[in-house]
Amino acid sequence: MTDPHQAESVCGPTNPRSSGDGVQRFGAVIGLKPEMEAVYRALHADAWDTVTACLARHHIRNYSIFITELEGRKYLFSYLEYIGSNYEQDMAAIAADPATQRWWRETDPCQIPLPNRAAGANWSDMERLFFYSGPK
Repeated sequence: MTDPHQAESVCGPTNPRSSGDGVQRFGAVIGLKPEMEAVYRALHADAWDTVTACLARHHIRNYSIFITELEGRKYLFSYLEYIGSNYEQDMAAIAADPATQRWWRETDPCQIPLPNRAAGANWSDMERLFFYSGPK
């Protein structure tokens, strides 16, 4: 169901439909269980080489996860750039990777999926509102 209070996307010079550089940028958000914060931080302080290699093989770069607290609850925000040509195929390959599946078995219990996520997803996708790549 559509939220009647949500505004339509607005594109312009600082929010183009396409960035023009062949890079797709993605943001997502999920809750973090407070009792699992230390575990989640430790996992990401030394992410497994097999997992980061899988991301690289499937055209993911500049992947970051941030943490914040809002109204007493912890949230994780992820940002990544995709430089491949078939996002859905690459995401399916990452999801099928045995090392990534083991990684998710460690990280998923730390997270609280939000109600606005897509069916079958853990993280909730975010819409980009602003893009600035530097002086032209």
